Amino acid sequence: MFVRLLIAVVWIVAAPIGLDAAEKEIKSKDRFEVVETKLTPIAAALGKPGPGDWLANHREPGQTFAQYMRANPVLKNERLTTMYLCLVGDFTRDQERVLKLTMEYLGLVYAVPVKVHRRLSLDKIPDEARRTHPTWGDKQILTTYVLDGVLAPERTEDALAYLAFTSSDLWPGENWNFVFGQARLRQRLGVWSIYRNGDPSKDEDAFQLCLRRTLKTAVHETGHILTIQHCTAFQCGMNGSNNRTESDSQPLHFCPVCLRKVCWNLRVEPVEYLSSLEKFCRREKLTDEADWYRDAVKLLQK
Repeated sequence: MFVRLLIAVVWIVAAPIGLDAAEKEIKSKDRFEVVETKLTPIAAALGKPGPGDWLANHREPGQTFAQYMRANPVLKNERLTTMYLCLVGDFTRDQERVLKLTMEYLGLVYAVPVKVHRRLSLDKIPDEARRTHPTWGDKQILTTYVLDGVLAPERTEDALAYLAFTSSDLWPGENWNFVFGQARLRQRLGVWSIYRNGDPSKDEDAFQLCLRRTLKTAVHETGHILTIQHCTAFQCGMNGSNNRTESDSQPLHFCPVCLRKVCWNLRVEPVEYLSSLEKFCRREKLTDEADWYRDAVKLLQK
């Protein structure tokens, strides 16, 4: 069994036929092109991946805005208006605080209401979808059961995404040790865990670390549900991650390329949108992120 500390995702890749023509057509019509062009100066370049990092082990081409458009992405629209959560297991008081803030941030990032659909006790998970890790002893639940056995039958017609959030560790099947989260893209389903994000009750620094990790996984998984592939253009919240050190080094915010995709998808006004994210991050003492959003707003206002 090998260790893969990653955010797993089932993906359908669009064929890049006629890409140059598509780029020209989209750029002539897309009013959000300015997001990419004006913010590129503050985008951090990707460094050379280390031996255990994601891009050293996974050959991914990335995804331009034109490729995103041609992938027929899942869109927020008059029918898909709300994000729902299924809470799996029990949460401590401080984990509940992290959850509440994560719901708020998801609502800001994806410009939809975020509601708890229901709670599910761990004892309702069948034995065949549970295990104790054979080496580490962690109690885990099977992501595919949560996605296909719990979320899929319950997803409502208005759900832009239906996400399970759990206090339990997760594993996606044979030959895996664990995952932070996993998504079913076209089905608009996802599951992620707070289990490996640290103890938020330890002290304020531990709370901030747990919050940042939880926000990052939630935003990343939901980005996949909106058909955004792993980013290889810049340092970005949509970068793939193969280990905790790599994940912690990556930003919470989207790079200019992925931000353009999100703004176009949600039809949000970029300055107002980014200002709301800065306000949240400043309030929650996520200073580096707040400063990036502030700088982005200043560039867009020039």
